[in-house]
Amino acid sequence: MIKVPSVPITLSFEDLLPDQNGEIVVVSTGDSPQLSILTDLRVCDAGIAASHVTADGVEVGGLAYYTFEGGTKLYYSPDIDLTIAPPHS
Repeated sequence: MIKVPSVPITLSFEDLLPDQNGEIVVVSTGDSPQLSILTDLRVCDAGIAASHVTADGVEVGGLAYYTFEGGTKLYYSPDIDLTIAPPHS
């Protein structure tokens, strides 16, 4: 699980390490944090997660999510201002 502070952060998707089921969880530790994730991977699905516990034991029900090509799923707190963008922009 990654905790995002209140300052804007930019990360490469490749820097995020999924668990054994290909899931990444990002939660906030402050007020409306901003997170930009840079990747060329296509987003295949998005929504709000149903009740589910990840391989790392994190309950993600109610978190927003993106599923990327290749199957990696990124769950994140709805209060995070999350941007997915190509690394060349």
